[in-house]
Amino acid sequence: MIFDKPNTLELLDAVKHFLDTKIKDEVPPHLAFKLRIVENVLSIVIREIETGNDLSQEVISGLKKLVESETANIEELAHLIRDRKIDLENPELKNLLVQLSKNKIAVDNPRYSTYKKLIEST
Repeated sequence: MIFDKPNTLELLDAVKHFLDTKIKDEVPPHLAFKLRIVENVLSIVIREIETGNDLSQEVISGLKKLVESETANIEELAHLIRDRKIDLENPELKNLLVQLSKNKIAVDNPRYSTYKKLIEST
């Protein structure tokens, strides 16, 4: 990459840290809530940059095996399910959908209690 330090993740972390340590205590309560939303969005973006590609590839790899296609994608899977061309009782499909859900929650909100239970059970 041609860009020097700080990189994208470092910049996002710096903004998040600044908001949390310098701004949060200086804003009125109604803005503090909105600030918390911004911090949550930044956290999601950071997690997606850090792990999104690996998590996506994990699901796409399983999907390609399931539908036996090198060009398989989530939209294609949705069409196969909608058109009943794949058995909903297929254990590989169930495992793939659980993995897909876990991977999405890992980015969206890894502190979510159901996510923690899913991770502990596997």
